[in-house]
Amino acid sequence: MGLRILVFMLTATGAVAAAAQAQMPSGQQLAERLAQADANGDGFLDRAEVADMPRLKRGFDKLDTDRDGRLSRAELQVVGQKLRQRQS
Repeated sequence: MGLRILVFMLTATGAVAAAAQAQMPSGQQLAERLAQADANGDGFLDRAEVADMPRLKRGFDKLDTDRDGRLSRAELQVVGQKLRQRQS
């Protein structure tokens, strides 16, 4: 699965609604930014691709759990889980 599917999953699970409540981008804005960020279309986000996304940029090393220098779908799902936890 690629990044676009992850964006759909985040939107469908309500994680984006939690983000909006926490003064973060709306679901549509988040989906657009993530899709645009994957500039090379490889399904991963590297440091250069998150350069204008302060929260991902700031937390990149912590989120990159396999230390391969890019954020995978699974690693980005952690972001969605944290957003859902904040909503609770």
